[in-house]
Amino acid sequence: MTSPIFYYDNVNSTNDEAKKLVENYKIMSGLVISDYQKKGRGKFGNNWISMKGNFMGSAFFPVRNYKSIDKLQYEVLKILLNLFIKITKKNNFKIKKPNDLLIGDKKVCGILIESFVNKNRLFAIIGIGVNFIKNPILKNYKTTNFKKEFKKSIVALEFSRILNKEMKKIII
Repeated sequence: MTSPIFYYDNVNSTNDEAKKLVENYKIMSGLVISDYQKKGRGKFGNNWISMKGNFMGSAFFPVRNYKSIDKLQYEVLKILLNLFIKITKKNNFKIKKPNDLLIGDKKVCGILIESFVNKNRLFAIIGIGVNFIKNPILKNYKTTNFKKEFKKSIVALEFSRILNKEMKKIII
């Protein structure tokens, strides 16, 4: 059985919404997705630039301990890598540690793992951003998107259903 998917038109952050679902509604796991984030986060407090049509989502679930959270980063990147290969039938993706996926040398996906405790239970939140149809132009590194690279449009909602099924494999 998959976790519920919570869809929003617009949020500050899908990670923040996931935390609210646990704290305010006692929902133990799920996938929060949104068409747009006003305050999406990346590593080291960087902003994640949100563009409508791309994927912005956060999976959340309880974990046993902090060691479990440490293992999640690479496991999630491997799941995404395998999904992207399956979707595009191409194998030119690579993991750039600690939290990115690249096509060649261009960033197409990033993840951010956060944790929090609620009622003595430890939860992991895995924020995932994927450039499906647009990508920001950044000074520090190259970016790209699926539409540009593969001439293929991927619908974020459909991707969320596939991702939700795959994430069940790692819920600890």
